[in-house]
Amino acid sequence: MLPSPTGLPLATSPALASLPLTPTWEMLQETTARLLFMAVRWVRCLAPFQTLSKHDQLLLLQESWKELFLLHLAQWSVPWDLSALLGCPQAREKLPADLHTATEIKTIQEIMCRFRQISPDGSECGCMKAILLFTPETSGLCDVQPVEMLQDQAQCILGDYVRTRYPRQPTRFGRLLLLVPSLRAIRPVTVELLFFKETIGDIPITQLLGDMYYMEKCITNP
Repeated sequence: MLPSPTGLPLATSPALASLPLTPTWEMLQETTARLLFMAVRWVRCLAPFQTLSKHDQLLLLQESWKELFLLHLAQWSVPWDLSALLGCPQAREKLPADLHTATEIKTIQEIMCRFRQISPDGSECGCMKAILLFTPETSGLCDVQPVEMLQDQAQCILGDYVRTRYPRQPTRFGRLLLLVPSLRAIRPVTVELLFFKETIGDIPITQLLGDMYYMEKCITNP
C-alpha cells in the first residue's frame, strides 16, 4: 500500500543557488543526466514498488522513464521559462524536421508552462510520479492487479490531499491529472534525442536504466 503523500519519497533537484539566472542549453545538457538519476533513485526509494517482481519493476521503469524525467525537469525548471530554450534552433536541429516533432516540442513547452502555473508541491509531485510509474497497461507485466491497485491508490491519495490542502482550488486535482496524457504523448525517442544524445551517445536509455537501477540497489543494499 502506498503511504500518505507526505510519506512518499520527494524528488529533489540540483541546487539552484549556483545556477545562472537564465538557463543555457549547455546547462540543461549538464543537468539532464542528474535528473534522470534522481528519477531512478526516487523509484528505488518507493517501498511499494519493491513488492513487485524484479521483472515488473524493470518493465514499469522502462515504460515510464520519460514521464518521470519530464516531471523532474519541470520541477527543476520552475524558476525559469524554458519555452524559448526548447524552441531555439539548437534544440530543433537535434530532432527530425517533421510535423510530429514540432508538435511534441510544443507539447513539452506547454507541460513546462502548465507545471509552473500550477506549481505542485512536493507531495503532489510524489503522487503524480506514482500515477505515472504504476501503469497497468504496460505490456508484458507478470502481475497486473497490484500495479492497477497502486495506481488507483495514488490517484485517491492525490485527490484527498489536494481537496484538504487546497480547498479553494476546486480544479487543481483535475489540472494535475491532465498533465498525465500530455506527458505520455511524447515519444521516448524525442526525449532521448533532445536531452541525452550529446551526453550518452547511442546507448539506449532502456539499457542505461537497468544499469542505473540495479547499481542503485547495490549501493542502498550492500
